[in-house]
Amino acid sequence: MLSFWKRNRGFVVFSLILVVLIGLASHVASQRVNPSRLESIIMQGLAPFSRASSFVVQRVNGFFRDVKGLLSLRARNYELEAELAALRMRMNLLVEVERENQRLRQLLDYQETNPNFDLQLAKVISIGQNPWQQDMIIDRGSQHGVKVNTPVITQQGFVGRVYEVLATTSKVVLVIDTRGPIAAQVQETRVRGTLEADPNVPGMLRMVRLARDADVQPGHAIITAGTGALNLPKGILVGYVEAVTPTPDGLQLVASVRPAVDFNSLEDVLLVRNVEEQ
Repeated sequence: MLSFWKRNRGFVVFSLILVVLIGLASHVASQRVNPSRLESIIMQGLAPFSRASSFVVQRVNGFFRDVKGLLSLRARNYELEAELAALRMRMNLLVEVERENQRLRQLLDYQETNPNFDLQLAKVISIGQNPWQQDMIIDRGSQHGVKVNTPVITQQGFVGRVYEVLATTSKVVLVIDTRGPIAAQVQETRVRGTLEADPNVPGMLRMVRLARDADVQPGHAIITAGTGALNLPKGILVGYVEAVTPTPDGLQLVASVRPAVDFNSLEDVLLVRNVEEQ
């Protein structure tokens, strides 16, 4: 279409002007009350051209109306697309607010069902990506009363402990970190052992120092023992036993434990500030 217009633009413009002029001449002649015989002959001769010019004018007017309508429709489409994008953004924000409210309600419910804990809410700023040294940064520090070795938990279970405190932030070593072994026990049978990161499977735990006749079964819950140098609160869920195997020398057992906490989705945590009083 564009190439045709470029090639024939002069001819098309000339034709349109000629048709319009003929139409105007015919229209003027038709307005005469008593046209002469010559004018009548001219009017009859120009009649087809007059009709053609009227048709062309109507088509041209229709074309420009269509173009105007198309431009208006396109502008309206742009407006609707912008409104739709704004609505989607608003919907996403509402969804995020609702999810945050749900998480906070769960943490509040946990606090209400554990009144013996003095809990402080903290938000996760970042989580490390090293599979063997798992730590995270939270938005609470010494100005908020945080101390080294403060336990960190969620309603799901034990997360880790604070190992470095700054004024407004703190670093937390996660229980799945190789630096974070803790004293633990089997909730169902009270068997004690040491829970540590599995060096062979990132993100998993293993319970070691178990006697070869220890009553540890898949599905058993592993909780904090509340003993040891870290002085963690007792009874916090850490994970669940998935498998139990003997050590190579056959003298002890090793339990493979899956953490109760989903560390990939951590956004809010609780700090236990009154461990000494437990």
